[in-house]
Amino acid sequence: MKLHSIMRLVTWNCCRGTYQKKASLLDALAPDIAVLQECARPATETNQCLWFGANPLQGIAVIAHGQYRIRALPTVPEVPLYSIPVEVTGPTNFLLIAVWTKGPSPYVKGVIRAVELYRDLFTQYPTVLAGDLNSNAIWDSGNPVDFNHSVLVKMLSEFGLVSSYHSFFRETHGQEKQFTSYFQWQEKKPYHIDYCFIPEEWAPNIQRVEIGSYAQWKDHSDHRPLLVEIADHAATITT
Repeated sequence: MKLHSIMRLVTWNCCRGTYQKKASLLDALAPDIAVLQECARPATETNQCLWFGANPLQGIAVIAHGQYRIRALPTVPEVPLYSIPVEVTGPTNFLLIAVWTKGPSPYVKGVIRAVELYRDLFTQYPTVLAGDLNSNAIWDSGNPVDFNHSVLVKMLSEFGLVSSYHSFFRETHGQEKQFTSYFQWQEKKPYHIDYCFIPEEWAPNIQRVEIGSYAQWKDHSDHRPLLVEIADHAATITT
């Protein structure tokens, strides 16, 4: 039996701070699944809250709400920091690759390497790759030809993934009109470096893609949350 439902995905680099303080700021967006970069370790971890990192003051959390549950999958030791595979179960089951790219430059190289190492998982599950990639096609010419943003986009497309923002707004990578990050918190230095890649077959069912405004979030982070709302997304149950 098919259910009519909505799933909300959010990714946000919260620019440090306690888990409780920063995670609670996302409540207004009502995410089903959220990826929260640079937050401190939560007091407890559950099947709706997982945290990864070496520094207890600054890691990456995956948060589930409602009927959704999450489980960390085994990681490959040589995967660059941080691209974390998480199994999501609930109204929709899928693989989440939660991303917060770290150096060395180019940052996108780490994500490309993670996709290569987890390629078997990509073929087993519908996959969402979401997070702070620190990457954009505007920097392609300054990066190695095998490790730039356009290479990653092409690689993900071969696994059937598309950027929800670019699909919804019909914009080209590198020509974004909305921005997710402000260099050194400056409104006049905006970049689009946070993404939510989803299965291409979900794209027609995107209901909303929203990026937080500069003014609303300027006291909380140099990044803005990216919200993706998807309807009628293979939400099935067996009776």
